[in-house]
Parts: sequence; C-alpha cells; structure tokens
Amino acid sequence: MKDIRTKLKEEVAGVIKEDKTYGTLADPKDFDPIDPEINVQGFGTYSRTQLRDGIATRLKAAADTAKKASSGGPMSHTMYRNLRGILGEMSALYYMVNAELDVADQLENMRKRGGRRDIPIPKQF
Repeated sequence: MKDIRTKLKEEVAGVIKEDKTYGTLADPKDFDPIDPEINVQGFGTYSRTQLRDGIATRLKAAADTAKKASSGGPMSHTMYRNLRGILGEMSALYYMVNAELDVADQLENMRKRGGRRDIPIPKQF
C-alpha cells in the first residue's frame, strides 16, 4: 500500500499536468460512431445518448433548484449551497460534460485520420 506522501505527490503531479481525461470510448476498435459507449472517469459507462440525457436532466434539476432558491425563504441559502455542489468542479455534471467533450475530440481526431470505412464517423463540431 502506498504511503500518503506518494499518493500526494501523484495527485499534485496530475494536477500540474492538467491533462486529465474525463471520458474515453469504451471500445475504440469496435464502436457505433453515432451512439458509442463512453467510459466516464469515476462514474461508469454510458451510451452517448444516455450521457447527453443525463447532462440535460442534471441541468434541468439545477435550474429548478435555482428557481426555488430565488424565491427566498428559510431554505434558499441551503438550496444555493446545493446548487454549488451540482455545478462544481467535483460534480457528476462537470465530469459528464467534460467526458462528452473528450469523446467528441477523440471521434473528431479519428475522423480526420480517416476513421472507419464501413461506417463513417460524423463530423463532431
């Protein structure tokens, strides 16, 4: 088992590099270019459709929370704290959005290199 110093050094080195990958294609050799399976770092594997639906659902929940909080009242402070958690850098939403962007970049790079001949990869941007 690694000691705490080693773990801390690895974490700091990772933060300094700033090349964190949030999502990758689950199977880069055999995938559906329209709706591929995506591994979201720390959260699991989703189809691209499920990932996009999850992002939309979480954004709708954030908007609903902001609407309730804006009306004031005794719980508005707590709701704003919850909103910060929903939208923060350690939130599932943050990871999901970045995973979508990482996979779009990965697919676009594959498409530019020639992609797959049997099922062409659509343009991502």
